[in-house]
This record gives sequence, C-alpha cells and structure tokens, in this order.
Amino acid sequence: MNFDINKLFVGIDLVEVDRFKDIEKQKKFIDNIFSKREINDCRGKNSFEESLAGRFAGKEAVKKTVEESIKFNEIEIINNKNGVPRVNFLNKKMSEKYKSIISISHLKSIAQAICITYKKT
Repeated sequence: MNFDINKLFVGIDLVEVDRFKDIEKQKKFIDNIFSKREINDCRGKNSFEESLAGRFAGKEAVKKTVEESIKFNEIEIINNKNGVPRVNFLNKKMSEKYKSIISISHLKSIAQAICITYKKT
C-alpha cells in the first residue's frame, strides 16, 4: 500500500463541559448537532454532559481535517462494541473521500478530541 503524507490531516479540539449543562433544554441545538444514535449512546455513559461535550469536540476535530464544508449532523461518532469511538460520515460523498479515526477524552470540566483523517481520493 502506498502512503501519501500529503493526504493526512490532523485536527484537535477542546470544549468546556459546562457549555453542555442543561443541554436537553436546547432541543434545536441538539437536533442540529447530534444524531439520535449519538444521543442514545451518550445517555448510557456516566455523565451525559461530558459525553456530549466529547462528541462535540470530536466533530470539531473532524471538521478541521476535511478540506470542504461539512455540517455537524453529517458527522456521527458512535462507540463500537469495545467502547472505541468511530467516525461515520453520513454524507456519502464525504464517506467515499475520507477515512477518519478519533480519540476522545474528558474530565469533569474539559473534553478533548483528536482526529486523524486520510483523504482516499
């Protein structure tokens, strides 16, 4: 497999968890940013707010790695059966063009994510 370093992009983002307190009162914001699967996935975690903040940081990190405009709701971050977050591009064009891996960490006050994206085409 040939590897072209010029097709590799890195993005990182930090988010204050406090921004997500009482987030459920902001239904329009949630619906514009997160998929139903993401919301359900975060509800199963110890801290809903920390988990959502982590997903938001993840989406910001992903957005920083693609060379074109993408909406938050076109990026879905779902944990696999082992709890590892996976990036799904819900926009077919983007999923054909990019492959991303992500790592998310959070504390009570800060969530962070780093994304590495490879441009396939």
